Amino acid sequence: MKLLKSVSLPTSSTALKTVNVLFEDKIIKLSTDEIEVEEDIQIIDAKGLLMLPGGIDPHTHILAKNADAATDLAKITKIALEGGWTTLAELSYHTQSPVFNNSALNKKIALVNANSFTSLALWGHIDIGDYPYHAESAQEIWSKGVVGIALAIPSPNPAIPDITFTEIMDLFFDIYESDTFFAFQGYDYESYQEFSPLAQLDAIKKILRRMQENPIHIPRISSYPTIEFINSVSKRSDISFATCISDLMALYNPDVFSTPFLCDYADFTDLLFDLLRSNKIYLLSNCVSPPVKNPNYCELFQGCNPELMNYSYLWVLSEFWKKRKVPLATCLKMTSENAAKRLGIYPEKGSLDPGSDADFVLYDPEATTIVKGNKGKDIELSGSFKAIYLKGNQVAGQDFATIQQGSFLARSTNPKRRHNNSSWI
Repeated sequence: MKLLKSVSLPTSSTALKTVNVLFEDKIIKLSTDEIEVEEDIQIIDAKGLLMLPGGIDPHTHILAKNADAATDLAKITKIALEGGWTTLAELSYHTQSPVFNNSALNKKIALVNANSFTSLALWGHIDIGDYPYHAESAQEIWSKGVVGIALAIPSPNPAIPDITFTEIMDLFFDIYESDTFFAFQGYDYESYQEFSPLAQLDAIKKILRRMQENPIHIPRISSYPTIEFINSVSKRSDISFATCISDLMALYNPDVFSTPFLCDYADFTDLLFDLLRSNKIYLLSNCVSPPVKNPNYCELFQGCNPELMNYSYLWVLSEFWKKRKVPLATCLKMTSENAAKRLGIYPEKGSLDPGSDADFVLYDPEATTIVKGNKGKDIELSGSFKAIYLKGNQVAGQDFATIQQGSFLARSTNPKRRHNNSSWI
């Protein structure tokens, strides 16, 4: 058992609250008063530090070749953990071993348990070639704890058969009563010869015309008009989306960072910032993947350099909270809480309430951190992460040898709708 003394905790206002926190693998008690304990405990002096929830990325794209899976998983989750991201959800676009059924899922779980540094949830896939049993298999892996089922049009992976819009409609109809969560990424290849933001928007509209009551998520949007459209329909349709942090880095620090994606945010800077400030950018993701050596892959299914995760959470706090005065609570919702709710892992993750997993970072708001952007230039970020905790154990931090204690994370509840007011903050 451990006791954090005099740590600052975020509130829904701009103020911070000083508390003492008793925890083991889960948070046991938070109090502004002294916490009396009878047994010997480890006392951690956290005066001057903020206790923030570990970052949660709703979709990474780490796994590709089977021969590289263990190495890539260990390397990239270690980078993520050291950057304060304690939970990832792996949505594998290019894996040679898609999660079509429980047998494939069990193999992935074993891989995760042996190699991951973070808690790691898994997205499943659809094998439309297994008709008419594909929907049944999807329900089996949903019941086993995947956070959702990934759909892609056109398929970026020869191991995952192409699925049509009509087949997606049939799939939604077959399992609409289960509240199964879907991710959709793609473009309208029936009307456009190649990807464009407009082709992606039209594909999303087609999906919305076909969906039943199932929640759906768009893993990456890099176009403001598409964000505007999704926000306009999100109260009628249970749809969410993520914005890639690299797109925002390239927008706000263009001399230091570039993005690999076609992005129009620079044409809508003020409008986009209004959305960020008012929590209408629901989720942020790193969208990372190992380098994919195939020039024919559509950019929708490519990713960012995994090194991004080493400083992206810190960048969000520095750029938006410290510099641009976006409320800290809003930054934490975008980087942690909202992802946990959408993935069906809240309040186990993404919360600092008693009963939640003790996954958190100790953040020093007065320190600075120098990082090198992908354009080769240095940038000074406000703040630093002094220590990262996973299930109550320090696993990374300054002057600390990173420890591998990650494991598979099963979904614990159904995904919460985007528009809900519950929060630990």
